[in-house]
Amino acid sequence: MQSDLPLLQASVVNADEIDSLGHMNVRFYVARTVSAKQQLLGELGLLTPGHRLRRLDTYTRFRREQFAGAKLGTYGGLLLGERIDGQPGISGYFEVRNTATGEVAASFIVTSEIRDEEDQRVPGTRFADQLSPLQGVTVPKQGMPRSLDLTPPRPVAMAHLLERVPETTVAGMMSGIRRGTVQTQDCDSSGLLRDEVDLMHVVFRLSATADEADTPAMGPPVMQDELGRRYSWAMMETRSVSFNQAHLGDDVISIGADIAVGENWRHSRRWMYVERTGLLLGISDSLGLCIDLDARRSIPVPQDIRASLAATCFPDLA
Repeated sequence: MQSDLPLLQASVVNADEIDSLGHMNVRFYVARTVSAKQQLLGELGLLTPGHRLRRLDTYTRFRREQFAGAKLGTYGGLLLGERIDGQPGISGYFEVRNTATGEVAASFIVTSEIRDEEDQRVPGTRFADQLSPLQGVTVPKQGMPRSLDLTPPRPVAMAHLLERVPETTVAGMMSGIRRGTVQTQDCDSSGLLRDEVDLMHVVFRLSATADEADTPAMGPPVMQDELGRRYSWAMMETRSVSFNQAHLGDDVISIGADIAVGENWRHSRRWMYVERTGLLLGISDSLGLCIDLDARRSIPVPQDIRASLAATCFPDLA
């Protein structure tokens, strides 16, 4: 990995950041990266009072799981030139590392736009032109996607997906249909979804009931296969692309399906809309690996759910 990335922020994994799989949940990696990028843009004079960031595209590659008490550092910088897929925006490359071991826990390619807080207009400035070569970084080979790619995902009409995708879900991932409402705690003072809050957090909101007090309130369910092994799905790569901004009070519908399935993995995609209007808010992809939670290694997808996965896999929606 790129050794000369500057350290932007230091943190410790808190117990309440641990999910059902026993490691730090995806959302807290993203929160650290968003915070570091905001800080960096402020230090460079690109994010000034009266402006806000809006994440457009977030690619994440997970490498080493992190546990409660781990000391982390968030490193990174802005990319020179245009964003990596050639579209407008300002991109950065970031790594969350375990500072005790030096290992990279996760790496990110994040593209954002800077908007005026009052009228939400995007300034016409080409921010990349304001960077000197000494301020910019490049994405190392190891930081590029392994299985997912950075081409624009294909929008699909909500009505079409509702005809194809069943309401029921397949165990462990995010297929099927789910709903959630954008709440006050999700939004900034303008009533817009905060930059560190992914739409998936709206439809998979953290919750805990009295009889689940000792159970982590986030993460995929833990299941048991025919051999008695505890297993679940761990995300190895994710990508979230924003098409439109979510607002306070929006009722969001997530329609998810697998678009490819392998011996021990699945590529899932979720399309998220404002349910009342059908406005496409975003598309999220994840590459999930089936893992034995006690051995901490991958295993073939258990036979009892393989048929269900095949029945709800729609490669033509990719």
